Amino acid sequence: MKFGDQTTLKIDSVDKKGRGCGLVNGRAACAYFTVPGEEIEAELIARKQGTLLFETRRVATPSPRRIPAPCPSAGSCGGCLWQQFDYSLQLELKRDLVNRAFQAAGLGERLDAVVPCPELFRYRNRMDYCVGPRGQVGLKKPGRWNAHLDTPECLLLSADAAEIMKRFREWLKKFEVKPWNGASYSGYARYLVIREGKNTGERLVTIVTSDGPLPGEEWLLENIGGLATTIYHGINATKTDLSITPNLRLLQGPPDLHEKIGGRIYAIPPNSFFQTNTLMAGEMLKTAKEFLAPQRCGRLLDLYCGVGFFGLGLADSADRVVGVEIDAPAIEAARRNAAANGVAAAEYFAAEAEGLIWKNEKPDTVIVDPPRSGLHPKVVATLLANLPERLLYVSCNYESFARDLKPLQAAYELKQIRALDLFPHSPHVELVSLLVRK
Repeated sequence: MKFGDQTTLKIDSVDKKGRGCGLVNGRAACAYFTVPGEEIEAELIARKQGTLLFETRRVATPSPRRIPAPCPSAGSCGGCLWQQFDYSLQLELKRDLVNRAFQAAGLGERLDAVVPCPELFRYRNRMDYCVGPRGQVGLKKPGRWNAHLDTPECLLLSADAAEIMKRFREWLKKFEVKPWNGASYSGYARYLVIREGKNTGERLVTIVTSDGPLPGEEWLLENIGGLATTIYHGINATKTDLSITPNLRLLQGPPDLHEKIGGRIYAIPPNSFFQTNTLMAGEMLKTAKEFLAPQRCGRLLDLYCGVGFFGLGLADSADRVVGVEIDAPAIEAARRNAAANGVAAAEYFAAEAEGLIWKNEKPDTVIVDPPRSGLHPKVVATLLANLPERLLYVSCNYESFARDLKPLQAAYELKQIRALDLFPHSPHVELVSLLVRK
């Protein structure tokens, strides 16, 4: 087939990117925003890694499990690929994606279900809205780095966030701020990052630009300041498309955002990681406590610890907590968080997880919550060399988890595993598992 050719495609499954997939002339073929059981009329737009990629022109036979999507951007925005999926179907598909990954990795484990999220909208506490070359403010089309959407309102964040986006657009026009162009590496306004404390009512806004003074600063503070407790100006002077920048200038309010979960309060610096679904982060912490109970932890090592979420959340069941994280501002926050929560027996170190000198630490319990890439091979090797009694593995990527689990099973038995839906309307799912030394 040539680009632009049209065909009929029967959707019978979804892939890890959330695309509906089937076969065309015996070849794998996929299209975003399609539901298994549908037949679509589609146009070939690309070929990637042996897969034909189509764009839907018409849903000829809708699935009975297709529902109306409440967001006007659904069907084009990469933030919510599955809004048109019945929620029970979303959970089934996530379970099946995990089980397929386990089967492909040669693992015998299988999930029965995924714990649902009680809130399907307004559940996120952070969104990074990019600025497009024509002044669009919002997200992008899936799989398209240069296809910006102007999103009047995002239903994943609060209603106040939509008002902030509106006023940010007004600022762009009023002061003739040139938007960033990722093709020519030119322009000024790059990102609007909004973070929220769901249980504290706080809101932190970062306006990310290329180098140079911020025009209309007083106007921004006057018009956005009432909707935010903290405002930063962040400068990304590189060509790299990043919303995180080390060059930050505090314009208003306290330096950190605060969130409360599980009886603990956490200070979160503007660039530091925190679970993006506050409600389900609390469920993950409950799961971790359940899996580790009733045995008390002696020395608890929290790798990839961020601002101390899991270690401090479990501190009442441990004699001592040691946290390791490469993000130095997060470690500083973790130390403040330990003091604020009255946890004296906690120490935090800014270091790579794979660089930890284990001869100084003899943990009986280790928590790992790595990025999507999973554990560094040196971390896996060190775990197998030191053999702590229990390993609690929190994963946002079931494929990297399956890869890491395979070598770990030489010394560990997977005792419990639970999948939780932290990301409704997307193909992503979070895993919490307990491995016990054989």
